[in-house]
Amino acid sequence: MTDKLDESGRRLIHRRTVECQGFLRADGLWDIEGRLSDSKTHPVTLAEGRAVETGQTYHGMWIRLTLNDDFIVQDVQVTMPDVPTSQCRGAMPGYQKLIGERIGPGFSRRIKELFGGIGGCVHLTELLLPIATTAFQTIPMARSLVAPRTPADVDAYRNARGALLNTCHALREDSPIAVFLKD
Repeated sequence: MTDKLDESGRRLIHRRTVECQGFLRADGLWDIEGRLSDSKTHPVTLAEGRAVETGQTYHGMWIRLTLNDDFIVQDVQVTMPDVPTSQCRGAMPGYQKLIGERIGPGFSRRIKELFGGIGGCVHLTELLLPIATTAFQTIPMARSLVAPRTPADVDAYRNARGALLNTCHALREDSPIAVFLKD
């Protein structure tokens, strides 16, 4: 194994960029945003005949989830400034179904139930997964920015860490790291 991938003998054809950010709002809620963009290194013509030039974004979409400290969705904002077809934006209103949902165990299954198949946009739905992990990277550790830590904050942080147990190889129950997730 190396720390670098071999990049010889290849040519970039497609670029997908996914960026997620977590923000603390003035009202104490959290905005977790995800942005996805797709572009090509060559011109293409899309299904409805729209020409896309080299480097031009043809999937450009954002989702913002406003969460409370318990990871419950308070508000959803979706925008799709760059889409390949005129039909794509029709999926946007459906994401309001996320209001009241909790990001936690079972969230990925729930978003598939709500938005799988024709119930949503595959790109927006896939973007919800890194948004969820961004929420877990943002909220528990940043609570001390809002107010001094309380026993409830410590419990919430432990619960968030405990939710990570057995979610990957490094965080498996018999891993040396597991002790940090359990205490």
